[in-house]
Amino acid sequence: AKLARRSQERDNLGMLVWSPNQNLSEAKLDEYIAIAKEKHGYNMEQALGMLFWHKHNIEKSLADLPNFTPFPDEWTVEDKVLFEQAFSFHGKTFHRIQQMLPDKSIASLVKFYYSWKKTRTKTSVMDRHARKQKREREESEDEPEDTNGSDPTDIETDQNKESKKEVPPTETVPQIKKEKHSTQAKNRAKRKPPKGMFLSQEDVEAVSANATAATTVLRQLDMELVSIKRQIQNIKQTNSALKEKLDGGIEPYRLPEAVQKCNARWTTE
Repeated sequence: AKLARRSQERDNLGMLVWSPNQNLSEAKLDEYIAIAKEKHGYNMEQALGMLFWHKHNIEKSLADLPNFTPFPDEWTVEDKVLFEQAFSFHGKTFHRIQQMLPDKSIASLVKFYYSWKKTRTKTSVMDRHARKQKREREESEDEPEDTNGSDPTDIETDQNKESKKEVPPTETVPQIKKEKHSTQAKNRAKRKPPKGMFLSQEDVEAVSANATAATTVLRQLDMELVSIKRQIQNIKQTNSALKEKLDGGIEPYRLPEAVQKCNARWTTE
């Protein structure tokens, strides 16, 4: 009985996947996880499990990564909610979305985006039925109520005559539609970026030159931003020093004025 109970307790225990090691630096660990994600499609938990299996030996783990196929990347409800929030903030900027979902690679984010986009545009059957009923109700309210006392056959003939008179020739209809589509295409072509965003062809070509071009451009912009902030800080320091000098007033810097004596006698000169 004791052996059976011990074996049952052993089966109920969870399997240890990862345990940190003091001899392993964070920089090497981040580099190993990045290689496992980008080249072999592992997530963070799977990569750390492989490293723990090889007793924190990075070289053996890297050599053993291609020998196994990782489980498919599963999206939980929390991951989907985080993706929707990140997409509402950053749009299709997937490297920004990855900051909110560090466990997901950019390839998995793009793949999930297209599947999520298809499901987002679909409407349920109940919504379509409710829209249809609402449309029918609006059409019934728009119909004239003067046709209650007249003969229905006369009404139909009069409506047919009026429809024949009012229908424009068939040649003009496609022209109107063509003009409408052309205006829509023009409006799409004239669509501007959001306020505060300025795009140039040179910048777009520089960002899309290769896979690492975007990160290098962003690093350069960050360095420029840091240098501009330093310049602003230096200017603020010089301005504060000048203000401290002016706290005593400007009396020491004024030129002495010549005092003239007033003569009380009236002269004609």
